[in-house]
Amino acid sequence: MIRVLIVDDQKSVQEILKNYVENDPGLEVVACAGNGKKAIELVEVYQPHVVLMDIEMPVMDGLPATQIITEKFINTKVLIITVHNDDSYLNSALQVGAKGYLKKNTPEKELINAIYSAHKGYFQLGPGFLERYLYNTALSHSNSQEIEKLKNVMFQQSMLLDDLNNGGSKTSFNGTGASLQNDNITGTPTLEDRYNALEKHVYYMSSRIERLKKQVNLNQQLFALAIICNVFFGVLLVIYII
Repeated sequence: MIRVLIVDDQKSVQEILKNYVENDPGLEVVACAGNGKKAIELVEVYQPHVVLMDIEMPVMDGLPATQIITEKFINTKVLIITVHNDDSYLNSALQVGAKGYLKKNTPEKELINAIYSAHKGYFQLGPGFLERYLYNTALSHSNSQEIEKLKNVMFQQSMLLDDLNNGGSKTSFNGTGASLQNDNITGTPTLEDRYNALEKHVYYMSSRIERLKKQVNLNQQLFALAIICNVFFGVLLVIYII
């Protein structure tokens, strides 16, 4: 049973999320909180596997609360559930250790899938956020090949998720884009197995892109430092000559 803590300052939102979660037999809502400070206290008491965290709340916002939870309680994963579309909120959420970023109007099935995925440690982004995240990452460095690979895997993951939601056994794709046979053939992995495998691939590639992004940022900082040093020594040289 996956234990879930819901954190939102609006009671109506708490109830909606609680109903979604409790409709799944594999999930259990252990408590609800109205601010980040209370959320931290409840995490310590109930040790939830997943926290559904709002951002803007009284007493303590969701982002600082997320950072404290992810640093202090390593077995608890945080999913941001918000109304904000701003990239700055998305970037901040990822920086403080959130395992995902979803809109509050996320359909019930997608939210439940996100909770299960976050519990396994996989990275989750709601519709629209993934595209912007990939676009911004692509702008930060020229690693287009890695981006295209990740887009391809996410497309395959989406196709498999559609099949899972529809309860079907349609032909899908493997990691190279080649089609896989139907599930009723002996020895062929189920759709859920293939979906989980793709999730792991997405998590790996997202982590790789983040590392490359950090490396590019470091290189840019070193380049800027080198320019400043050259200017500084150039000024000293001019002063010496004069």
